[in-house]
Amino acid sequence: MGSREEQAAFDDLLDELEREFDPGTATEYSLVHRLAVLFWREKRLAVSEAQTLRETENEINPYGSQTPLNIDYQLLVGRYQTMLGNQVNKTIAQLKALKSDN
Repeated sequence: MGSREEQAAFDDLLDELEREFDPGTATEYSLVHRLAVLFWREKRLAVSEAQTLRETENEINPYGSQTPLNIDYQLLVGRYQTMLGNQVNKTIAQLKALKSDN
């Protein structure tokens, strides 16, 4: 995961999600953990995208005007964002279905 601060931030996120979804079984706990990982990946993707934008802007146009990102990169980021969003929605639906069965 990286630094101790990142691990602590992830652990805080996981704790919050555990409080929110109150997993009672190993399957529910596993789904909550998966949800934390998905949210963490979304956060990392946003940070990476912002960093790439800054680097591209500084590399290509040092005077600060906006430089568009390569279309292939934009499509890749968009697909990854969509995939993560779909997985988040599916995981939440699975958790809610398990909770309603209990």
